[in-house]
Amino acid sequence: MTSQPTIGLALGGGAARGIAHIVVLEAFDQLGIKPDFVAGCSIGALLGAAYASGMSAAEIRDHTLSVLGTPAKAARQLFWSGSNRSASRPINLSFSRPISLNGLGIVQLVSPPGMAKRVEDTLIPLAISTTDFYTATEVTIETGDLETAVAASIAIPGLFSAPKLNGKVLIDGAYTNPVPMDQVRRKGCGLLIAVDVTGTPRPQSRTSDPGPTELLLGATQILQKQITKLQSEFSKPDILISPNIDHFGAHDFLKIKEILKAAEPERERLKRRLERLLSGM
Repeated sequence: MTSQPTIGLALGGGAARGIAHIVVLEAFDQLGIKPDFVAGCSIGALLGAAYASGMSAAEIRDHTLSVLGTPAKAARQLFWSGSNRSASRPINLSFSRPISLNGLGIVQLVSPPGMAKRVEDTLIPLAISTTDFYTATEVTIETGDLETAVAASIAIPGLFSAPKLNGKVLIDGAYTNPVPMDQVRRKGCGLLIAVDVTGTPRPQSRTSDPGPTELLLGATQILQKQITKLQSEFSKPDILISPNIDHFGAHDFLKIKEILKAAEPERERLKRRLERLLSGM
C-alpha cells in the first residue's frame, strides 16, 4: 500500500470573501486529514495561521462568529482602546494624518487565543505572502512574530497600515501573489489544494455606472485574478477552489453568516474530489 502524499494548502486573499476559507478547512477536518504545509496571503494568512497553529475549523468558525457575528459588538471592539497596553490600537487617530486602520491592532483584535506566537512555532509549517513596496517583489515570511507577519500580509495601502519588518515597507501579498500556490510547490508537496477568493467585479442592481471606488476595487480584482491565472498555469494545482462569493464585497465582514452559507457547497465538493485523488494514489 502506498503512503499518502504530502498535501499543501494555498489560501488566497480576498478580504471579507476570504471567510469562505473556513468551509474548506472544515472539509479537511471532516475527512480527518491535515495538510502538511500551509501558504497564506492576506486573510488567507490570518485563517491559515490559526489552522496551522492547531485550531480546528470549528473553533475558527466559532471565534470568527464571536468577533464579527454581531455588528454592535464588532464596532465596540474596533473602537476599544484596550486595557492591555501591549496591544496596538485598532484605529490610527491623528490630527495630522487621515484616519486608518492599524493592521497589527486589527490582527491582535481578531486573532484567536490559540494562535502561535511565532511563524516557525505553528504545528503545520506555514508561509505568509507579503509584498515589498519599494522593490515590487514578493516577500515570503516563514520566521518571526506571527501577528506582525499577518499584519504585513493584510496591509492594503490607504486602508490598513502595517509595521515595518526588518526595515522593509511591506504591503498586502495579494499585489504580487494572491494565491501562493508556488510556495506550496517549492516545498515539494505531492498534492496542491488552492483556494481563490479574489472574486470579480459584478454589475450592481442599478442603472448608473460604477463609481471611482468601485472601479478601483474592481480593477484590483482583475489584476489579481490575472496573476492567479498565471500562477495556476505554472503551479498546476490538483484542486483549485473558487467559491461562489463574487457578489460579496471586500468590506462585507459583517455578512459572515451569508458568506459561509454561500461557500457551503464547496465543503462536500472538496471532500469528494480529495477522496478520489487520495484513493487513486
